[in-house]
This record gives sequence, structure tokens and C-alpha cells, in this order.
Amino acid sequence: MRLLNARTLIAALLAAGPATAELSLSQLSDAVYVLQGGGGNVGVCVGSDGILLVDAKLASQADAVLAALARFAGRPKYIFNTHFHADHTGGNRALGQHATILAHANVRKRLATGGEFGKRFIEAAPAVALPVIAFEQSASAFFNGEEIRAVHFPHGHTDGDIAVFFVNAQIAHLGDLFFNGLFPFVDLEYGGDVETLTQHIATLIDQLPADAKIIPGHGPVATLDDLKTYHRMLVETTASVRTRRSAGMSLEQISAEGLGSQWASWEWSFVPAQRWIETVYWSLEEGEKGSD
Repeated sequence: MRLLNARTLIAALLAAGPATAELSLSQLSDAVYVLQGGGGNVGVCVGSDGILLVDAKLASQADAVLAALARFAGRPKYIFNTHFHADHTGGNRALGQHATILAHANVRKRLATGGEFGKRFIEAAPAVALPVIAFEQSASAFFNGEEIRAVHFPHGHTDGDIAVFFVNAQIAHLGDLFFNGLFPFVDLEYGGDVETLTQHIATLIDQLPADAKIIPGHGPVATLDDLKTYHRMLVETTASVRTRRSAGMSLEQISAEGLGSQWASWEWSFVPAQRWIETVYWSLEEGEKGSD
């Protein structure tokens, strides 16, 4: 792969968000919490019906997740996986023994079969870690007085991403469609596309209420203004790479020039500016091939 070598994704994720990081649980509404620290952010819905999670962190964090949820008593009954990456689904192995897992059909496919030939290695998950309910467009669970609605946003970050809406609380978990204040990882090998991702974020901005609370896949809990800033970053950095690429500049030349100081704070250990430039460059190339 041009962006990540085989078998390096998990190592990079661990470096970016250590599994040993202490987990913190913050309340967003009467029934909805967010669990943060290492790995991806986890949405938590708690009430008389029990516990429902959106994502499950790394496999090595399962005990820490259960410890953080101990105040509510009982184990999670349901888990929505926003996509297939291990920092969001690894905990399925332990938590899936007692929970029903729901995800997009492509997420079940990835977890059940592993990586595709010639693409980045993905380890197949055991049966206990697989979604038992897989859907194509959308699905809802009515739990703890909430409608928890999952909607597929295809070919954004991967080909199986969902956004999960806690309808009554006006809270949305966007998974890795949204990295708050960070350059995103767009998985081009498994269906991701930068321009489609940008379109999805524009759609979400139009759909979400002005006072919505937004749980990103990575980064702090966000407002609609934060999502708008993320969208502006996607639009402007993509336009910058496209303009220079159309002028005949090579990837090496564009990377050497960088993206300017405006977006310097968006770099992080997993996606520094150079990797984001590479992602945009190759995504634009794939898009041109697809339009031929």
C-alpha cells in the first residue's frame, strides 16, 4: 500500500492512542455518555433496559471498558460498530460474549473474512466478535427511551461506515467519519474516498440540529461549529493538493511545500501532514481513474 505498509495499522494506532491510557466517562445527556482514552471514542447509552455501546475499543482495552462501566452494573447488551478497524471493534471479542453486535454488512464481511488479497492485512475475527445483525442502509434500536438510529455513509472513511444518532438526546456518534481537530485516516484500500467523505460531512452539517453534541471517532466531543471547521479543512486542503497536482507538481513536490501554517495543529502521530497530503493525492488519482 502507498500509505501504510502491511500489518502496520494496528501498531500505528497503538502509538497514536496507547491501550494503557486511562479511560474517562463523561455524561452528555440523561442516558448518553462518552468513554474516551486510547483507541476510538465509545458512545454509551444507559438506562432501565441496560447498556448499549457504540464501538468497543481495542481488544486489550476490554477490561478497562468494563471497569469504566461498572458503576452501571451489568454488561453491555448491544454494540453498534461504526466500522471495522480494530481500535473500534477489537473489544467485540470479549464484550460480544454477552452482547448482540450490529454493523453494516461490509463490516461483518471484513471481520469475518479478513483482508482482501493484495491489500493491507486484516486479521479475521472469531465468531463471537462478529456482528449478528448486518444491514445495508439503516437500522434503529429502541432502548432506554431512545431511538438509536444507525445510517450508512458509503465510501467515506471506509465502505462500511455508519453514523449513529441518539435521536431524542440530539447526540450523534460519527465514528471515523469525523476526527475532531485532526487530519483523518481515510482507508483508501477498503473503500474510503476523500471527496465522498467531504460530501458526507456537508450532508451531516445540514441534518444535525444547531445544538447537537457530536462524538467523533477521535478527538474531543464536538459542536456543529467544530464539524463545520473539519469540513472546511477537508475542502481547503483537498483544493490545495488538487490545484498543485493539476499544475503538474509531483507528490514529492507537494509534500515538500506542505499545507501551510493554518492546518499545522491538525497533525498528529498517526496522520501527520505528509500522510494527509498523500491520502488526498492518491484519492484524487483514484477518482480520476473511476471517471474515465
